[in-house]
Amino acid sequence: MGQVVAVAKLTSRVLLICDATHALPIQVLRNDIRVIAAGNGCTDDLQLEHLPANTDIRVGDVLVTSGLGGRFPEGYPVGVVSSVKLDTQRAYTVIQARPTAGLQRLRYLLLLWGADRNGANPMTPEEVHRVANERLMQMMPQVLPAPDAMGPQMPAPATGMPQQPLPAGGQ
Repeated sequence: MGQVVAVAKLTSRVLLICDATHALPIQVLRNDIRVIAAGNGCTDDLQLEHLPANTDIRVGDVLVTSGLGGRFPEGYPVGVVSSVKLDTQRAYTVIQARPTAGLQRLRYLLLLWGADRNGANPMTPEEVHRVANERLMQMMPQVLPAPDAMGPQMPAPATGMPQQPLPAGGQ
């Protein structure tokens, strides 16, 4: 993920989100907290800095684009929080995230053109969650927990009909 900063006849230059001069408005998918992710020059790390110590961001939280500023559409997966550390000298939390894209292995890019929304209403938080989860499932299924890892399933409602035993062999 990044931003096209220069275009030539046969090539373009892209500023990756991990570049030290790049900052990206994002939000935490779990609770919609909006923050700025900054690159630090490493392709496998993003920084979320200058956050109060009581900020509700946890390891494993999924970060998506917030849509603020209009540069990136809302709801695109950006990263997963990999560490949360308290800076005791400044009473800030320093958060690191692992980008969802393998920035060191990029070969192809998808260019997104800004849509002329003509005053269209922004997406609701529910729509953002649905779209972001769909994109996550397409891009990186390993980011989301497997359905069986999300806790016990609710039992099927009782129908009042007796259960038939399975035939021998379990079929």
